[in-house]
Amino acid sequence: MKALKALLDVLVFGYIIFTVLLLAGAIDENAILNTNAEDQVLTLYKGLVAAGGVVMLARVLMSSVYVADLKHDRYRAELKINNLKATLYEKRQAFRSNSYKETFAEEQQAEVA
Repeated sequence: MKALKALLDVLVFGYIIFTVLLLAGAIDENAILNTNAEDQVLTLYKGLVAAGGVVMLARVLMSSVYVADLKHDRYRAELKINNLKATLYEKRQAFRSNSYKETFAEEQQAEVA
């Protein structure tokens, strides 16, 4: 997921650089199309706008999915931490009540069985 997000980010930055160079005049659109027809230049710009919209939408969706995945991983980690805390608490309570040796013996018997 992280690699796909990074790839999409590189694609977006490449698109932005290409578009800025094209609009700034550093790249000649007539050289790209090998023509002087204004209809084809207009089609090129419309295609760039459409491609930009699709790429930006894909980037937003991928970012949303990535953030949701991170939140889910965090939630699972918090659940595991809570379970470990509960286990530790139970062991401490058993130790404090002086039945730790009995509990330990019961655990050993349960593991053997």
